Formats: sequence, C-alpha cells, structure tokens
Amino acid sequence: MMRTTKPASPLADGHADSIAVLDERGVILSVNQAWRDFAHGSGASAELADGRGIDYLAAVRRAAVDDVLAAAALRGLEEVLAGRQTWFALQYPCDAPGGERWCECRVEPLPAPRRGAAVRHRALDRRERTETAVDNHQRPQPDLATVLNSLPSMIGYWDCGLRNRFANHAYRDWFGIDPATIPGKHIREVIGDERYRLNAPYIEAVLCGSAQQFERAIPSPDGRALRHSLARYIPDVVDGQVQGFFVEVTDVTPIKAGEQALQRAQEVGRLGSYTADLASGQWLGSPMLERILGVGPEHEHTTDAWLQMVHADDRQKVVDHVRRTVRDRGVFDCEYRIIRPRDGAIRWLHGLGELECAADGQPRRMIGTVQDITERNHSEKATQALLDENTRLVRRLIALQERERADLARELHDELSQHLTAIRAFAGALRRNERCDPEAIRRSAVAIDGSAHAIYEVSHRLMEGLHPSLLDSPGIAEALGTLIDNWGQQHPEIEWQASLPPNLVCEGKQVRVTLYRIVQECLSNIARHAAAHRVRLILGNRWSAEGELLRLVVRDDGTGMEMDAAHAGFGLLGMRERVLSLGGTLQVSSRKGCGTRIRVIVPNV
Repeated sequence: MMRTTKPASPLADGHADSIAVLDERGVILSVNQAWRDFAHGSGASAELADGRGIDYLAAVRRAAVDDVLAAAALRGLEEVLAGRQTWFALQYPCDAPGGERWCECRVEPLPAPRRGAAVRHRALDRRERTETAVDNHQRPQPDLATVLNSLPSMIGYWDCGLRNRFANHAYRDWFGIDPATIPGKHIREVIGDERYRLNAPYIEAVLCGSAQQFERAIPSPDGRALRHSLARYIPDVVDGQVQGFFVEVTDVTPIKAGEQALQRAQEVGRLGSYTADLASGQWLGSPMLERILGVGPEHEHTTDAWLQMVHADDRQKVVDHVRRTVRDRGVFDCEYRIIRPRDGAIRWLHGLGELECAADGQPRRMIGTVQDITERNHSEKATQALLDENTRLVRRLIALQERERADLARELHDELSQHLTAIRAFAGALRRNERCDPEAIRRSAVAIDGSAHAIYEVSHRLMEGLHPSLLDSPGIAEALGTLIDNWGQQHPEIEWQASLPPNLVCEGKQVRVTLYRIVQECLSNIARHAAAHRVRLILGNRWSAEGELLRLVVRDDGTGMEMDAAHAGFGLLGMRERVLSLGGTLQVSSRKGCGTRIRVIVPNV
C-alpha cells in the first residue's frame, strides 16, 4: 500500500536503507552497500546486487507483466523519471528468512542539475506497519484506486443491474470517457449498443456464476485505430449469490499483430504448425494446418484420425518414422501423401517435428510443422521428365547427325568418287597419247568435261539440301513455293494448296530459315506419319503494337496425334525451340483421327 507522507531525502546514505541512483533512462549508476546486502538477502542475482549498468526500469517492466504491485511501481517510477511527479512511495510484502516482511520503495528525482532518480528500499518495523494498517483501514479506497489506476488494462465492477460501481483511469484511454462520470451508468451507455449486443451472451453467463474470457476489437475514441483486447468477466459471488462481476480488459494488439503476421507467413509458405500430446494422442494445429489437412472443428484431432488420412501406400512408412523418432529421441522428417477428407484430394506433405521430454527423459509431446509441397513435388517431377526428354532428344539428335553425315559421306563416295576416278583415267590417257591423236584428245576432253559437270550437279544438290540459295533473298514465298512443289512431285497421292503472297518481304535471314525448316519438317512428318489426303499451307502478315508479325499455318486431314503422349521424334520440340528463340509462338492442335494444325507467329525482323 502507498503512504502519502513526504519521504526524507533518498540521497542520504544510511545503514538501513538500500539506495540505487538511476540516470534519466532508468539505468543504475551506483548503489550503496545496503542495496547489495538487501539484494543478496532477497535472492537477487549477483548482477542486480552489483547494480551498475543494470536497466532497472526494464527489470520493473518485466515484473509488471503479471504483478499488480510491480505495475504500480512501474507507473510511479516512470512518472518521476519523466518529471511529472515529484515523488512516489509504495509498500509491498517480500520474503525473509523469518517469514513474510513488509518493505517500502520510495523514488525521488535527483537534485538539479542532475537528471534521473534515486530509489530507496527499506524494511518496515512493526510500529510502522501497524500505523499503515490503521491508516489503510480508515482509507482503503484511495490506495486501492491508485494501484488500479496505474494499470494500462481496464478494470471495472458492474452490479447485477449492470450499473457501474468502479472504473479505473484506463477507461479514458479506451473509450474517451471520464472515469469519474462512469459509476452509476448502465454498461450499455459505456460500451455502446453494438458492443453490448455482442457481449450480452458473456454478461448473461457471468451473472449465472460462470467466468468468461473472449477477444474483442475496440476502436480508439477518435476512430483512427483498432485495439485487439482480451476481456475477462469474473463473477463476484457472496454466500452463493452473484452480486455482480469484475471486468478486466487487456490490450493484446501487439500479440494479435504477431499472430496475424505468423498466420500470413504460414499461408504464403503453405506451412502449418502443431503440438501433439504423445500420452493422449490429441493434437492442436494452427488454422493453416487445418486448411492443409482439409479438416475442421468437427473432425477428430487425434493421431489415429490423422493416420487414417495418410495415403495407404505411405502409412507404414510414416508410422515407422514416428516410432524411430520416439525411440531415438530424434527428429521426425518425412514426406508423405494424404487424402483430404473434405474434398478427397491427394496432397504431398513434408512433416517436421521435435520431441519435448519430461524431467525423467520420457517424451511428452511433439512440436513441429507440416508444409504442403504438392506443387513443388509436381514441378520437380515435371522438371525431371523434361530432363529425361531432353536427354533422349539429345541422343536422338546425335544419332540423326551421325546418319546425315553417313548419308553425305555415301553420296560423296558414290557420286563424286566415280567421276573423280574417271577424270583421272582420262587424264592418264592423255598423258599416254604419244602420237597426239586429235580424236583421242577430244574424246578425253569431252569425258572430263562431263564428269566435271556431274560433280557440279552433285555439289549443287548437296548445298541446296544444306542451305537453299533461295533463302538468301528476302522473298520467302518463292522458297516455300519451290519446297512444297518439289514435295508434291514426290507425293502425287496428296493434294496440296498453298497461299503464299508473292510480294511478302522477310528481311531477317534467321526468320526465313526458321519458316523454311518448319514447313520442311511439317511436310516430312505428313508424308511419314499422317496418311493425309490434303495439305494446306498459308503464309501472311499482320500488324500489332509490337510491329509486323508473320503468320504461318500448316494443316492436314490426316490421322492426327495424341497431344499428351510422348513423341518419338524431336521435330515438334525443334520447331518450338526455333520459334521461341525469335520471340514468337507455336501452337499445335490435333486430335486422333482429326488431322493436325500447326500455327506459327514470329516478328518480321
């Protein structure tokens, strides 16, 4: 209890009083020997006994979290350090070897020009305590009100008629109402109609003798902020009858903000947390975990029910992991599938957990997280499938390159070698013509000329196959027209039609080569696989915000193909890679038995 008498100067060093000098921040600058003795006798730490450099204000603030008297001391100390109060005193009980004893704490500002305060603790003798008790008996309300008014939480008392009998100063901060005007008012007048309607079920319950606890959002008096509060209603029961109820409303906004930030982080990472009691088999999970598992409050939150959600093919693996974790006091780390009760979806989860053990070393519970890794798992499998496909296509490409080289070597050998051999034979005949027979010379010359011409034709044909000379000119239509015309002569059973604007100019050589190779690949695939009767080739241009675009369409009425099936060749992938390298798009539309349509759009650059 606080005394209202003016204390003596706390700066005088005495044998009975323990004194600490604080700076303006509440950090201890120095202490006397009595302070050290008092701290040791009270079981304080060696650091606090030495005092210097200790943040005394922070220590009191930590104690004020769950101690009403410490909260009152904190308020008084802050007021003196801020210069809003000239002194402060508080009496409190403390432990002693002979039993409980009472002490007094007094705080005074340091003499000018120094800034800070002096804190004095001293034990009260029986006479002082008796005088205090008499004084308190005569005036109980002011001392209690001072303590309650120092608290940041709203403290109030309401009778059975819901009329206020006491309201501390915090009501001014929360509702903007002068606490002196609240006694006698109905609770509806203080908290408002809407909040009264929301709180009515809790009010009815506490008047029936049942303590209540709930959360509520309360706007600030100016409406600019929103406080999250934890409210407690405690019934006042006398001789079995409820006389009214006490109200305590605590600001939990920082805690709520931390919870919301944690919940948002869990949503972003698709991560839930849990605590599982090993003895009862019950578990508690975060809202995100319940969303991941697809369960609600109506579902049984037990490890057995959880195991029933685990995919049958993974269940034994999970059970073995849990048993090994408990046996070895290790970490649970396992990926497994579940079948969600809510929608029957199969989801991949990654579970992590650590054990908490009792003093005897026996595991009591497991605390951990569960992350939904379904999308990641699918991405990893898709990536692996692409890597496997790329490996297969690379091998296929190498094989094709080797085949093309073999074909080229064979043609060089079959076509060029015989002509070169003939040239050498005729040249040898010329050397052996000692009589210089004109007719023999003429025949040899004609034969050499014929072989040279044949070599030229073979070389030209090979070079046209490797790189058509028509692609060196901007007119892409002529190159494509020649290509499909030659193809049509080789496949007279297939009817073809081409729409190729003769005045269409394609300045980019890489674009011309890409379109030519795509048409070449399409025609090759149609001849080998499609069993088509008709082919349509369309080339045109159009304008967009990005500039001129070229549009190529190749369509056939053949057997089509399954788009989801793996293709043996690398033709489609090669075409797509060519188009993407130019910043274009390629679309393939096909169904089994309904033909195929390939559409390419590339910038005309």
